[in-house]
Amino acid sequence: MSFDTPARRPCAVFDIDGTLAEFDAERLGPLVHGPEKHWDAFHDAMAETAVIAPVARVLRQLKAGGEQIVLCSGRPAGWVAQTVAWLEANDLPFDGIYLRPGDADELSDPDVKRDLLQQMRLDGFDPWIVFDDRASVVDFWRSEGLVCLQCAPGAF
Repeated sequence: MSFDTPARRPCAVFDIDGTLAEFDAERLGPLVHGPEKHWDAFHDAMAETAVIAPVARVLRQLKAGGEQIVLCSGRPAGWVAQTVAWLEANDLPFDGIYLRPGDADELSDPDVKRDLLQQMRLDGFDPWIVFDDRASVVDFWRSEGLVCLQCAPGAF
């Protein structure tokens, strides 16, 4: 007797803030990196932020070449509509999106992304490369055996 396992879908994983979307860590970081979160103000600012063109170009080229694209962000899942609207407005295609669960505000970004990576894998995605900016998250991805390209200095 054999048991079929779902087909694994190789994918490239992209962070959003500071990787695909311009992020002024000095100005906006305190809104979301402290003990108190100010998501309304953060998303109001990020709704009009520019795309980081070289990273967006890599995403589009990978997608055009047939790769699955998965987005993985510390943004709360409750903001998925605003996030998807920004992605669509900026022509950033994706096959999956994973955001911070609603009950995980107190978790660090590496811990959130650890949980999201587990969910990606349960959903059949098989990451082979990751693009991120935050040093602690880059370290996490690499500790999982993944190649992670750090696209900006992210010591915050």
